[in-house]
Amino acid sequence: MATKFVAYPVVITPEKNNEYYDYLVFLPDFGAYCQANSILGALRVAAKFITNYSMTAALPEMKLELPPASGEQVVTFVNAQITE
Repeated sequence: MATKFVAYPVVITPEKNNEYYDYLVFLPDFGAYCQANSILGALRVAAKFITNYSMTAALPEMKLELPPASGEQVVTFVNAQITE
């Protein structure tokens, strides 16, 4: 089995009016959202999303460009290990 590492941008936004989750996690290359209760948790759910996505569909091409941040957003890359 071959293993590769991928990196995709994530935008993590504090959720002020959500009683269940503290952060909204957006993966722009996938057009998908996740939720988490910490920044570390946000990175974990984003990596898990990418890994699970790779099991059912081809991953989008990595662009390695960060989208702009606004306000209290955290914008960074998340790495995922993909086993083929």
